[in-house]
Amino acid sequence: RSISRFSTLKSRNVMNQSTPQSESNFPELIVFDLDNTLWTPELYQLRKLQSMNMKPVAGRDVKLFPAAASIIKSIQLSPEKWSNTKFAVASRTKSVQWAHHLLKEFGLHDFFDYIEIFPGDKKQHFANLREMSGISYQKMMFFDDSRDGRFGNCVPVSQLGVLSVHTPKGIHEEDIWSKALNNYREWSTHSTPNVIVEWDGSITNSGQFQLAKEDSNKRFDGVVKMINYERSFGFIRWGDRNTKDLFFHFSNLIDEVDSIEQGDKVSFAVKHEATQGKNAAINVK
Repeated sequence: RSISRFSTLKSRNVMNQSTPQSESNFPELIVFDLDNTLWTPELYQLRKLQSMNMKPVAGRDVKLFPAAASIIKSIQLSPEKWSNTKFAVASRTKSVQWAHHLLKEFGLHDFFDYIEIFPGDKKQHFANLREMSGISYQKMMFFDDSRDGRFGNCVPVSQLGVLSVHTPKGIHEEDIWSKALNNYREWSTHSTPNVIVEWDGSITNSGQFQLAKEDSNKRFDGVVKMINYERSFGFIRWGDRNTKDLFFHFSNLIDEVDSIEQGDKVSFAVKHEATQGKNAAINVK
């Protein structure tokens, strides 16, 4: 059954000791992406269900990350602590009806004060949230698995002035949440735009991900060697036989994910991923 945010059901407090205890510097609005952030897999991956005209079942076909579920439960158990904070969803999925259906099945539809689910520009989600809530971007925090590139969300949202948290593997650890809150307390003293909190608590500036600062005019050709749809990445074979296959993430595809398959010929630019110490393909088409 559905459990509201202010449920009085008894459960252990799952937040670790590093979680800030004072709500005075909590965000006024905390926004979550859905696919590969709160739950897994991404809904576009459930093509078989769609072809059979079936809906995904919460807990079977789609599962909440355990850490995300624990964080939400801890919020439900502490209504006074979170009385000045509202919660929202901002998702670009095309599976709009499925997303609403799953939120209800997980008992989370009533947990969120605002729900923005429609394909398109994530900035429009946040413009709507600001208008509905009356909360400024500088008082918001946003969790999303996709940082930069064609389908990146953290970079454009951080440019609005929202503190964005990059969760490439979803909210799979509670430390991601506690470190993000600690970073928000420090960041809120100046509210500088273009700031992204990485999953490990480190800070990056979204300005470094602007294509203008990349050699995006130089393009290469290759062939898609392998795709992992479940984990949203693949590898491109390019160059000669001594050239190492190049990693790419679905967030760096120019076209829709459905349009790329193993064996496809593609063109791309190359970017050095400083955090990984490796090159990766971007602007893949």
